[in-house]
Amino acid sequence: MEGRRGSQNEGKVRISQELSEGEKRGTTHRKTTVKKCLDNFGISCNEDEVPHIAILGSGGGLRAMIALQGTLGELQNHDLLDSVMYLCGVSGSTWCMSSLYKQLDWSDKLLSLEESMCKMLLSKWSLSNAKKMLEEASKDKNYSLTDFWSYTVVHWMLHELDKGYLSDQRAASENGKNPYPIYAAVDDKTFSKLAENSA
Repeated sequence: MEGRRGSQNEGKVRISQELSEGEKRGTTHRKTTVKKCLDNFGISCNEDEVPHIAILGSGGGLRAMIALQGTLGELQNHDLLDSVMYLCGVSGSTWCMSSLYKQLDWSDKLLSLEESMCKMLLSKWSLSNAKKMLEEASKDKNYSLTDFWSYTVVHWMLHELDKGYLSDQRAASENGKNPYPIYAAVDDKTFSKLAENSA
């Protein structure tokens, strides 16, 4: 997944200590939903004081993907999903998230999306398709072992590979119907500087 579409299909990532305008819009719209949900449970608060409840999905490949989908489904079954302001994930749980945020109102369609996920996971894996995609990816100047892993192991587990952009998820992220998504990542430049300073 790329941060957003660049001028020549290059991914751009914004690094800042401030909330992005998109996150401000998304959380502002989401406050109404969260407040209404909390009111239904007898928890009253002003819209300006709505708590920012977050669900944190773990890593762990296919197991993490399925676990997050199941967790979200149970939250919805107990009418708690609308109390969640943020949905955060790393590695396998982001596979679930990226699939959900393709849908504008995924939080209203969790059951049907779960059924679609099951069908996808039970479909037949195509080695020839994976090989073609891997050959195409290897022509990219930024090709790495991560690409190799994605086009073999991940494609084998999921029977597909998401080639979308985070910017494609903007509407589903900012409309207030769904929790605002946070995809965890490591800024390798900052991480390298911290490692040098601590040595």
